[in-house]
Amino acid sequence: MIPAPTRLEKSAGVPSALMDVFGSWRPQAVVFDCDGLLMDTESLWVQTQRIVCEDLGVHFDADLQHQLVGLPASRIGPLMAERSGTDPDAAITRLLDVNERLVSESGRPMPGARELVTILGAKVPLAVASNSARRILDVALGRGGFDSGFAATVSSDDVPRPKPAPDIYLAAAAAVGSRPENCLVFEDSEAGASAAVAAGMKVVAVPQTASQRPLAHALCDSLESVELLAWVTAWK
Repeated sequence: MIPAPTRLEKSAGVPSALMDVFGSWRPQAVVFDCDGLLMDTESLWVQTQRIVCEDLGVHFDADLQHQLVGLPASRIGPLMAERSGTDPDAAITRLLDVNERLVSESGRPMPGARELVTILGAKVPLAVASNSARRILDVALGRGGFDSGFAATVSSDDVPRPKPAPDIYLAAAAAVGSRPENCLVFEDSEAGASAAVAAGMKVVAVPQTASQRPLAHALCDSLESVELLAWVTAWK
């Protein structure tokens, strides 16, 4: 178990809260989630789910939407297929096709994402660990201008189990040559933060909705948080 997370305020001017949480610890690598963290594509994923649910005649209510947050198409497709009595593979393909189109048309970086990647990339190796399929992840990173910002990217296609299992984060750590306990993760979802904690990593969560309460060491309102930027800039 980790202690209750410390919340960072966007207006804070000194990195005192993060120092309280992490002390003198500094990561040897940083791993980012993509959707809802680096890229403002989480709403597009929800829109994708709504479109496919309508296609399949599934009622997309608030309860179902919450259950699906942070899950990949490989998990969501079978759930929709079960409710609609359709083919799971067809549902997965439809989810990917719709989402790829929406991301390629409307995906954009989250506020502060490029700046934070630039700062951290000059200090430690960076990786992306995403529950998206490989084809969606590559489109999203390209759309956001992150093509060359990372030493490694890991998708749900690259591991046996997606988040909330730790596989994606363990693979990302291995890809940048770091032990999991030496990695810092930025996440926005409950499933993603649980995966990173299960992998033995430190987690700063940046949830995008009030309904998401990720298990993390610290909570941050935005990647533009002055306190967060002061902390990472001070790393040697």
